[in-house]
Amino acid sequence: MSGTKSPSLKAQAINTGQSPIEALIVSHGQPSDPEPAEAILARYTAGIQADIPDHVIESATLAAPGRLEKQLDRLVDGGVIYPLFMADGWFVRTALIKRISGASLDTVVAVMPPFGLDVALPGIVARNITETLSATFGVNAQPNLLVAAHGSAHGTAPAASALLFAERLRKELPGVPIDVGFIEQDPSLGDVAATMAVQTICLPFFAMPGEHVRLDIPAALKQGGFSGPVLPPVSQLDGAAKIISNALSRALNRRQTS
Repeated sequence: MSGTKSPSLKAQAINTGQSPIEALIVSHGQPSDPEPAEAILARYTAGIQADIPDHVIESATLAAPGRLEKQLDRLVDGGVIYPLFMADGWFVRTALIKRISGASLDTVVAVMPPFGLDVALPGIVARNITETLSATFGVNAQPNLLVAAHGSAHGTAPAASALLFAERLRKELPGVPIDVGFIEQDPSLGDVAATMAVQTICLPFFAMPGEHVRLDIPAALKQGGFSGPVLPPVSQLDGAAKIISNALSRALNRRQTS
């Protein structure tokens, strides 16, 4: 993806002590209050940066006005963009691509597959779930898992991604019944939660701890009478950040050798 903009902005960034960016982690953010979500993503990205110190990794949310464009100005030729999204849906395929195209870059950038589709993710999540199930209900319990997903009334990608993830997770957790409920489509999270056994934990299939995780999921679970433990959103689980570090390391090493 390329444009015709003069490289002066990138040169200016270097002259003012800002390193050119090799990889940019992008998430949705919070349109109603952009700055806190922007800060959370920046802190998260700092952990990724610490894991791969030989490369410059930074972040931007779509919701913070002008933030993505500002970071794109510093992205090196052949740099990569990592979508910290759970689905390859409208925000990745349309909103993000439109913003990149509108920036009129003088460089070529590559958009990587989103976080939620990484084939390594179910194994990491399964390990976290197993540890939580054992600590909460005991090693001999027969617990259930409720996946709380976003869904959409306007497209199939969010639900399809969640259902694919649940199917992959079933292979990692044989014998654990897994159900999926949605915030924005049927079957609704509240309705599914109402059918779950007492020994159930909930996994928010969300990238970051935004309002859906903090407000909508608890409200839906309360509506369904759910009282079990709720895990952090997927990116916050133990080992999840390493998946991003590994994916970025592979992509950046390919860029250097090409």
